[in-house]
Amino acid sequence: MKAIAHAWLALMALERLKKFKRSKSFRRSFLGRNFKGYFLGNSFDSHFEKQAESFVRFFDKRKDAFLKGAWFPDSVIADNLTGGHTLKLKKPTNEKEREGAKEFKNRVPGHLSSFSALNINEARLKEKVYRKSKYILPDRCEALTYSIRDMVLIRKDESKGSEIIFNDNQITLYFLMLSHYLADAHVPPHSDARDFYGPSTIHPDMEKHWDKEIKKFYEFDKKRKVFDYDLDGAPELIEDEKKKEQFKDSFLYQTIEELSQRKWELKKTKGKLADKEIIGEGNKKIYDYVKAVCFVSYLVSTDFIPENVKESEYKKLKILEDPKYKDKLDQISIHTLADTIDSIALVWLLTWDKYNKLKEEIQGKMKGIKKEGGIIK
Repeated sequence: MKAIAHAWLALMALERLKKFKRSKSFRRSFLGRNFKGYFLGNSFDSHFEKQAESFVRFFDKRKDAFLKGAWFPDSVIADNLTGGHTLKLKKPTNEKEREGAKEFKNRVPGHLSSFSALNINEARLKEKVYRKSKYILPDRCEALTYSIRDMVLIRKDESKGSEIIFNDNQITLYFLMLSHYLADAHVPPHSDARDFYGPSTIHPDMEKHWDKEIKKFYEFDKKRKVFDYDLDGAPELIEDEKKKEQFKDSFLYQTIEELSQRKWELKKTKGKLADKEIIGEGNKKIYDYVKAVCFVSYLVSTDFIPENVKESEYKKLKILEDPKYKDKLDQISIHTLADTIDSIALVWLLTWDKYNKLKEEIQGKMKGIKKEGGIIK
């Protein structure tokens, strides 16, 4: 994805975690006026409602960092060249690959819709696929959640003013980097071992399609590299009545519409998630969740461009020019972008919950630990 798309998805995920408010300004905002159901904050239990509110408070003040922070994995780290942004899967084509092919045990997360909405055959969930070993996107996501945890531990161990202590801006950056990798897991070509980049332009054309649509309808300050925000704090639509009418026919509008009709709840019982289906049966950590997302992306990609399409054919394919593929791309875009926003919102909130739980545990332990001289840290 392009930088603006990454920032827009992260900002829309932040909106997803908010509660619907009855204030005049909130109801005059685009989402508050048209999509009351977009806001999930009201559907969480008291524990996660508190976590979502504190997360939103923390990040609402830092929205101007979203574009730069969410783009660091491409602009600075650039581990896309070494497999950090992809998990390449393929149908086995030789004996070695057939021996190494496995059925994915990571189940589709229950709050995502692209697999069922695109009418992909359920039998495909049992397909055995070959995984290319150097592609490590799920590992990258898991590592970032652990890095956020480590920041908390170091922050509590070091004295205030320490040169090596992590601050709120660095924690913000890691959450934004996490959103980048989560978004990449939802891009179908990122999980398809076929070369859809060059000489084929399927991959860049798909991402260009999303980026162009966001630029077409949203106010963006190119100099400051930030979105303008409406009364609620969400990315603001361009002040042009004609474009606002056109927006209703956009796949971006339909993405928002899809999300406003989709509900998922977060509840906690005895320190655990009450509904394990939300992250997928058998998925115990972020690594498992992201693997399941990547497998769905592979299925979407191979449904869009079937594996029996020869390389000589898809190399010449222009998905933005061929009406058949263009219409299908718009449908894929609605559900892929909706799933991306929901994944970022869910993983952010679960990570924030662990972050705060760890802070509380450390604070509790520190109260009972006396250092030399009887000073309690």
